[in-house]
Amino acid sequence: MIFEFLDIPGLFNKVIKFIFPFRCSTCNNLTDTGEGICSSCWPKFNFINKPYCFICCKKFEVDFSEVNICAACVIARPKIDMIRTLLEFSPATKKLVHNFKYHDKTSLAKLFAKLINNRFSEDLKDIDFITPVPMHKLKRIFRGYNPPQILAWELSKKLAKPFLPNLLIKKKITKNQVGLTKKERTKNILDSFELNKNFNIQDKVILLVDDVITTGATTTECTKILKRGKAGSVKLVTIARV
Repeated sequence: MIFEFLDIPGLFNKVIKFIFPFRCSTCNNLTDTGEGICSSCWPKFNFINKPYCFICCKKFEVDFSEVNICAACVIARPKIDMIRTLLEFSPATKKLVHNFKYHDKTSLAKLFAKLINNRFSEDLKDIDFITPVPMHKLKRIFRGYNPPQILAWELSKKLAKPFLPNLLIKKKITKNQVGLTKKERTKNILDSFELNKNFNIQDKVILLVDDVITTGATTTECTKILKRGKAGSVKLVTIARV
């Protein structure tokens, strides 16, 4: 029969691509792949490559072969034990992240998780649990989804580590952090999270997942809560840093 010689799955995929073509999540132009970013936009992104601070992941301007911690982390070591982030903020990065956060481009989480795994899997091999920075339940109803939770889920599959979506709970609604100073952000977010007592995290290595790190006020507060729950250490992964 003729059907024996037809690549039915391949034909089906071609039909789907014709009806629903892939578009770049940055420029919205057509692209041949489902990666989310076209070949023209890739060079516009500034990936954080080595050399960078082993703790906070800020890039060193000069490659110091014997130095792996920046002066800021030496003077005031962060509450978070290790930060890993993919991109420096730029107009292209901002558009990409905003599409993921606010415009339902949730499929980008697969790409972000793939890139994070490719770059930082060695740094994350000792983690025990993966959890997102939580969103208040009312805000989630209006937003429809929590971007860090979707990214954390995709990372859990790539890293083959347990995913705990409700390890942290956002117990009160806070003002949007955008436009606030570091001091205002810290005050705004204070006492807004709590630990889910159904989980035992004593001596465990927790991977906290967020979309963007700006001043670090939110993730620092989450880290404090996790360490009060006797977590052994807390590592943070984000898509970008401002």
